[in-house]
Amino acid sequence: MSKKLIVHIGANKTGSSAVQRFLSMNNLALRAEGIIVPDNGLRVADKIEGHHVWGFQEFLKDASEGRKQLEAAIDAVDLAHPSASAILLSAENLAANPAAPSLFEDLVKRYDTKVIIYIRRQDEFILSSWQQWHSKISADFWAWVISVVGRLGNWRAYLQNWETVIPRDDIIVRVFERSKLEGGEVIADFYSMLDISKPLSALAHPKGTVNPSFSDAIVDLVKGNELIFRNTHDNDFYNFVVKMTGDKYIKTTRQSSISFLQRQSIINRYKTQNNWVKENYFPHIDGELFSPPKERDYDYISPDDLERQKLEFLVSMLYQTYKRRVN
Repeated sequence: MSKKLIVHIGANKTGSSAVQRFLSMNNLALRAEGIIVPDNGLRVADKIEGHHVWGFQEFLKDASEGRKQLEAAIDAVDLAHPSASAILLSAENLAANPAAPSLFEDLVKRYDTKVIIYIRRQDEFILSSWQQWHSKISADFWAWVISVVGRLGNWRAYLQNWETVIPRDDIIVRVFERSKLEGGEVIADFYSMLDISKPLSALAHPKGTVNPSFSDAIVDLVKGNELIFRNTHDNDFYNFVVKMTGDKYIKTTRQSSISFLQRQSIINRYKTQNNWVKENYFPHIDGELFSPPKERDYDYISPDDLERQKLEFLVSMLYQTYKRRVN
C-alpha cells in the first residue's frame, strides 16, 4: 500500500493552532511512530512549528508551479524516510482557498491521501474570524459581516471544492464542538485519527489556550487602526495586551456583542448548506449538524458596557505603564 499523506486543512479558528503546537511538541515522538511532520519549508527537521501555512501560501501564488514544488517536496520527504507510514501536513489556509485542492492533483495518484477538516457553527466562526484577522484592517464590523455572510464558513462549498480532487470517502469532517470531539477536546480528537500505538498521555500537551480570542471591548477599541496593525497577521498588539494584563481581556465563550436574534439570523443563512453537509457526511447522526445556540449560553454586552470596558482597559494600561517605570 502506498504511503499515507495526511492533510489537515483547518479550518481556521477551529483549534488548528492547538493541533499544530501539539505536532511541534511531539515531532520526534511522532517520527518514531512512523509519522513525518516536515518543517514549514516541507523539509525534515528536528525542530518544527507544526504548521505549513507559509509554505502553502507560496505554493498558492502560482498553483500550477506550486503543484510541482509541493510534489517535489513530498517526494523528498518520502525518499528521506522510506519506511515511514505517513507524512502529515497542517495548514488552515487550505480549507477555503479555491485553488488549494489542485495542488494535490498529482500527489493523490501516488499517495493514500486523507484530508481532515474541522468545521464550526457559522456565527462563532464569523465572530472569531473577525477578531483574528479582519478587524485589523476594517473598522466596520457589520459592513464586513454583510459582505461575507453566506460565503465565509460555507462548508458545503469548501467540501465540494475539495471533492473535485479528493474522493468524499477520503475527507474526514469533524464538528468543532466539545461534546462532539473525541475526549472532549481537539488535540485528543486529532490524535485519535493518527493510528499510532503511543498513548496520548505519553505525549506532550500544550498548556493553556493556544491562539485565544480577545474581548470585544479590546477588538472594538483598535479595529482598523493602521498605526497598530501592519496586516491581518500582526499580533504584536494582542501579545502586548497579554503581557500587560494576563488573561483579563481574553474572551470567554459566554461573551457576545451581538444579540441572540442577530446570531440566529447568521445561522439561518447557512441552513441549506449545513443540511447538505449533514446528509452527505453525517447521515447516521440524529439532529442538526451543529448544536443550536441557547440564549442563556451568552452574556450580551451592551454598547454602554463596551464603552465602560474600553475605559477600564485604557486606565489599566496607563497604570501598568506607570508601575513598570517606577519599578
